[in-house]
Amino acid sequence: MKQIHTLLSVSTALSAALLLSSCGKQEAVGDVPSSEELAQQADAASKAIRDEEAAANAEGAEAEPVLDSAAMTSYANALRGFTIMVPKNWAADEEASDDNGRIFKDAESQASLTAGWIENREDADLAAAVKALEDAGEGMSGDYVNENEYRASGTLSQGNKTAQRILRKPDGTMIKAEINYPADSADKIDGLSEQILDSLALQ
Repeated sequence: MKQIHTLLSVSTALSAALLLSSCGKQEAVGDVPSSEELAQQADAASKAIRDEEAAANAEGAEAEPVLDSAAMTSYANALRGFTIMVPKNWAADEEASDDNGRIFKDAESQASLTAGWIENREDADLAAAVKALEDAGEGMSGDYVNENEYRASGTLSQGNKTAQRILRKPDGTMIKAEINYPADSADKIDGLSEQILDSLALQ
């Protein structure tokens, strides 16, 4: 009984101390997060994904490997409000990139990742993207995950493989991430591309 009374006293003292220490502090409201803060949020989100996949993989030895955070880096676009994980050995193509997004390329597999913002007035760009994928051939398959997300993957008519994810933002604009790679790199890139696209997040 004495131990319980002591624990209650300590808990009460700690609560009072925390309450007193918070007095006088003012938190910034409405600040736009920096690229570093967005990158940290992306890392945390990616870790949550990896933890969930690790738990699922523990039940089956045949599951795909979990994204290795040590081999990844976060690309955060504070202006357009999105983040995505990118393999560290995929180099940014600065000449082909702008404030709306960035292109990354892997010299070894010849894979490329394009992640960026699109204006999408009255869903015209979204409709055009979906139609282009549907017209790309029988090797392509795509569908709406919900009214604000579209995903597609498959083999294009040129023989290259692609995986794409489109997220529509509350203001109607959209973020599109697209990975293209030669079919002979499929063994290396198929699983990786899916996990990269899974990491795409709006901020």
